[in-house]
Amino acid sequence: MNTKTTLSGLLAIQLIIIAGLWWHAQNQSNNNLPQPLLDIRWENVDKVTITSKTGTVSLGLGLGLGLGLGLGQSKDSGEWQLLEDGLLAQSDKVNALLEKLEQLQVKWPVATNQTSHSRFEVDKKNAQRRIAIYSGENLLGEILIGSSPGLKQLHIRKGGSDQVYAVELELADIPPKTTDWLDRSLLAAKNVDRIEGANFVLVKTGDNWQLSRKSPSILINQDNSAAKNQQEIENLLSSLNKLRVTGLVKDKPHLAEGHDIKLDVTFGDNNWRYTFHEHNGQYFVQRSDRDTLFTFSKSDYEEIAQSSQLIVDSQEEQKAEDKER
Repeated sequence: MNTKTTLSGLLAIQLIIIAGLWWHAQNQSNNNLPQPLLDIRWENVDKVTITSKTGTVSLGLGLGLGLGLGLGQSKDSGEWQLLEDGLLAQSDKVNALLEKLEQLQVKWPVATNQTSHSRFEVDKKNAQRRIAIYSGENLLGEILIGSSPGLKQLHIRKGGSDQVYAVELELADIPPKTTDWLDRSLLAAKNVDRIEGANFVLVKTGDNWQLSRKSPSILINQDNSAAKNQQEIENLLSSLNKLRVTGLVKDKPHLAEGHDIKLDVTFGDNNWRYTFHEHNGQYFVQRSDRDTLFTFSKSDYEEIAQSSQLIVDSQEEQKAEDKER
């Protein structure tokens, strides 16, 4: 009886040891697998801030231009905006960054103590970038990005953790300036129905354009003028369609009246006035639905100015021909 009890006890001990060894092996195996850097619900992310030595860029998810922010919405259901300026951001670019951050997997840390943070530039003082990720006002996670150990690699640390990792990521994917995230096509006019300049009106009827000459009190239709001006009309439409801003103007210069180009443009339910300026070798554009003044390229300015002037000039030629008849 004692022998059986002893054997049963030994068997039980062996089973416990085997189970312990198996659990330890499984635990070690799981620890060796890559783990997500941030274990958060990425579908709830609706705000991101990027802090660098040049300042902070704040990006928020909205439900579309003019509809305000829709915090709490899925990042696939709206447009990203620059919160400080209320302007559209490049949504594809923001979503691409979030996707890269979501896919970051880490395994073995290159350092595990706080004293290493400044050496790898992942402390709050020296970090190249600090990315804070929110759902509403709730901070979901923070990533501190530091030095580069090699090509297309960066040292990173999760906020609140001492462990430092090397991951595949580039600073070029996380630019530090507001203009780097700005949707540069936000002023582009697509599907235009009507354009009114200082001395002309263009109205689209079906697939054709009708051009009228403005006088102080009347519009004079010119049946053949649109055909004669077809190239200038196409150039003007193309310039408005592909209009891209190059930056925001924080300190607005004094822009003299009378030396600008004004175009009232209608597309869909929108009717906006575009004002184009040249000042001291710089080129500016503003749209009537916002106070922001933007810079844009010299070539775009010259195309719009030239097309508008050629339309006016050809109308004057047509007017002279009509008088001679």
